[in-house]
Amino acid sequence: MQAAAEKTSLSKSNSLTNESFAAPLRPASPKPSGVKPKVGTPPRRSVTPRTLAASMTPRETEPSLLGKSILQSTFSDGHCFRPDFDISAIKEKTVIENTAERERNPENEKRLIEMQTFLLTYLTAKMEHNTAKLKAEAEVKILQAMEEEKLLHHEVKEKKRQYLLAEKKRKINEALDLQIATLTPVAEAAKQFTNDYKSFATSVDTTRHELPVKNFYINGDRKEFLDKAESCLKDCEKLLMECTEGDHKDNSTSLECLKEMKMTSKDISQQLSGSFSELLELSSLVCRHTIHVQQATEEEQLGSSRTSELYCPKQ
Repeated sequence: MQAAAEKTSLSKSNSLTNESFAAPLRPASPKPSGVKPKVGTPPRRSVTPRTLAASMTPRETEPSLLGKSILQSTFSDGHCFRPDFDISAIKEKTVIENTAERERNPENEKRLIEMQTFLLTYLTAKMEHNTAKLKAEAEVKILQAMEEEKLLHHEVKEKKRQYLLAEKKRKINEALDLQIATLTPVAEAAKQFTNDYKSFATSVDTTRHELPVKNFYINGDRKEFLDKAESCLKDCEKLLMECTEGDHKDNSTSLECLKEMKMTSKDISQQLSGSFSELLELSSLVCRHTIHVQQATEEEQLGSSRTSELYCPKQ
C-alpha cells in the first residue's frame, strides 16, 4: 500500500509539472484519488504564478524540456493563459541603468551639447542666408511690379485720352447729323437767298462811289431833321451854281499854276531824296575814317608784337 501511494504521488507531481509548463498562470487543480496520503507526508499546495515563471525561465531555454512541454501541453486538461510579467520592475531597472550610464558618461553629454550648438549655428546661418536671398528676390519682384504698374498707368492714361477723343468726335458727329437733318429742308431756300444776296452785293459795289453810306443818329423828330437837311442842301446848290458860273479864264490860269507847283514840288522832292542819300554816304565815310584813326592810335599804343598776337593768335 505504501509503494502504491508513492507511485500515485510521483505521477501527480509529474502531471503538475507538465501542466505548469502548459499553463503557468493558473496551475491545474489536483485530481482526487482514492488513495489517502500518509500522516507523515506534508500537504500539497498550489504554486503561485511568479514562482512558476521563475522556475520556468531556466527550463524553457533547454531544447529537450521545451519539446517535452509542447508535447505534453496537448494532453493537458486546463486552458492556456499567458504569463503575468511585472513590467514595472523592468522599467525601474532600465531607468536605473540609464541614469547610471549618464552619470558614467559626461563626455557624451558635452559632445551632444556641442553638436546641438553647431546645428543651431548652422541653422541660424542658413536661415539668415535664405532670408537675405528671399529679401533680394522680393526687392526685384517689387521693382518689377512697380515698373509694370507704371506701364499700366501710362497705358490707362493713353486709353483714357483716346476714349475722351472718341467721345468728343462722337458728340461732334451727332451735332453735325442733327444740323444736317434740320437744315436740309432749308437748303433750297438758302440757294435762292445766296443768289439774291450776290446780285444785291454786285449792285451795291457798282453804286458805292455814287451813294456813300454812313451811319448817323437823328436826334429829335425825323421829319424836322429832313426839312432842315433839305434847306441846307438847297443853299449848297446855290453856292455851287455861283462858283461854276464864274470866269473860265481865271479858272484855267489857276489850274496851270497848280500844275506848275505840282511839278516843282516833285523836282524838289527828288533833289531832297538825292541829297539825303549823299548825306548818308558822307556820314558813313566819316565813320569809317574815325574808326581807322582810332585803330591806328591803339595799334601805336599797344605795339607791333601785341597787335600781331591779337590779329594772328598762335594755334
